[in-house]
Amino acid sequence: MSEHQQEKQEELKSLILMGTCPCCSSNKVKYLEYLTNRTFGFHCFNCGWKSKYNLTELKQASANWFPIQR
Repeated sequence: MSEHQQEKQEELKSLILMGTCPCCSSNKVKYLEYLTNRTFGFHCFNCGWKSKYNLTELKQASANWFPIQR
């Protein structure tokens, strides 16, 4: 896995699981969903950080959050 992919996974983990901005840890984050191209956008109103992720990136990142125990 590349460093860029790991960074995106950590950002998504912060955004989705903790509900905080990966840049400043603020909880003033707005979520946008673009159904036409299955893209998810986030914008922090505290520090101005913005990013977009596609559905594939979200699926890859979330695959390891809750591993199935056998």
